[in-house]
Amino acid sequence: MRIPLMAASTIAELILKEMQSRQLTQYRIAKDTGIKQPCLSRFMNGGSLKMETAGVLLEYLGYEIRRKSARARTTS
Repeated sequence: MRIPLMAASTIAELILKEMQSRQLTQYRIAKDTGIKQPCLSRFMNGGSLKMETAGVLLEYLGYEIRRKSARARTTS
């Protein structure tokens, strides 16, 4: 599933919403992803995530992060 470019806070909100709607426990996510449970706990209580960790969570939840291709530049 692709998501549009968005701010980090919006990505965090998306991750939290998906985790809650799927009723995923911190233990299950930690076991499946290798992300330590205390890291997940801090995040779920308002802390931040490293981009790499957010990427792992998004992939685990079925999302894909891709860089937009550069627009072709025209010369005048």
